Amino acid sequence: MLSPMTPPGTSTPTQEPAPLTLLTGAEPLLLSRAVARVVAQARAIDPQVERRDVDAQAPGAAGDLLTALSPSLFGGAAVVVVSGLADADESLSSVLSAGVVDLPPETWVVALHSGERNKRALADLRSLVVPGGTEEVACARVKAGRPTRELLAQEARRARRRITPDGLDALVMAIGSDIGLLVGALEQLLADNAEDPIDAADVSATFAGVAQVSGFQLADAVWEGKATVALERLRWGLGSQSMTGAGAVGSLAAGLRAMVKVGGAPRGMSEADVARLAGVPPFKVRALRDAAAMWEPGRLADAVRHLAEVDAQIKGGLRPGESLEPAQKVRALEAFIVESAGLQERPHSRSRGGSSARR
Repeated sequence: MLSPMTPPGTSTPTQEPAPLTLLTGAEPLLLSRAVARVVAQARAIDPQVERRDVDAQAPGAAGDLLTALSPSLFGGAAVVVVSGLADADESLSSVLSAGVVDLPPETWVVALHSGERNKRALADLRSLVVPGGTEEVACARVKAGRPTRELLAQEARRARRRITPDGLDALVMAIGSDIGLLVGALEQLLADNAEDPIDAADVSATFAGVAQVSGFQLADAVWEGKATVALERLRWGLGSQSMTGAGAVGSLAAGLRAMVKVGGAPRGMSEADVARLAGVPPFKVRALRDAAAMWEPGRLADAVRHLAEVDAQIKGGLRPGESLEPAQKVRALEAFIVESAGLQERPHSRSRGGSSARR
């Protein structure tokens, strides 16, 4: 069985595929790659290979599969791709089991099972004695955090390129958690930047103003004291409609709670344990610790009170019957960002020889 982190596309296209390729898991990128690999291998043998798709959940799927597995009147090779086996009924599973042990010449089957539900069908497929053999490829979903970054770093290595850890963090923050989108964005980065390694600056240069801004990106900038960045993210998020005023306040509050939890965690606790305590990905722990260290208790209390006021203004007003216009709500958010992120004196600024007193 191939590892979940082993890119299915690494097999040589001239290698003949196994009569039955069993894909287990539900990561769309890995599944599509594994199917494409089998089709490419089959077409390296016969360029006229036909791909026949059968959805195991569709009405009449058992009959469709029986037809797909049958030899064509005019002959010809085929790759039969059967998806949705976790929700297949017993009749389709029976047709598939009988078909793969007696396949017509130059016919290959790719069976997709998420590994959830209907595990008996999966066990039956694994136990089949298929002439020519079976290959199983693990395509489990890639978890957020370290597994996602490992996959992206591996993608860069496959292209004989390198990306720095901060570049990986910046890419995930810019694009989100969708593996397909992340891999596509990485491919664009590699195409647009000829020199190695790719770093956070390269990511920002490529995706500034392109990716949708999340409220959590806004919160990170505010609590890290990056007023200009925070204002840019707020305006872009609101302008692109990827963020609402209420959503922005909610993300600011969530970011504040996470920062306080991480900052208050006992010394000596591992990053993994702190991450579980705060409900954040492990890679964010260090950044949240640094952000928490920048806030003196009094200023943090002022920011909490101000954020509560902004929350009331966004939702209507500070007093019963009061309602603000949309532009006024945006100004209230911007004022909070400027005061909380931009005009607070920061201990780290003094340590670097600068000053950030109120202007």
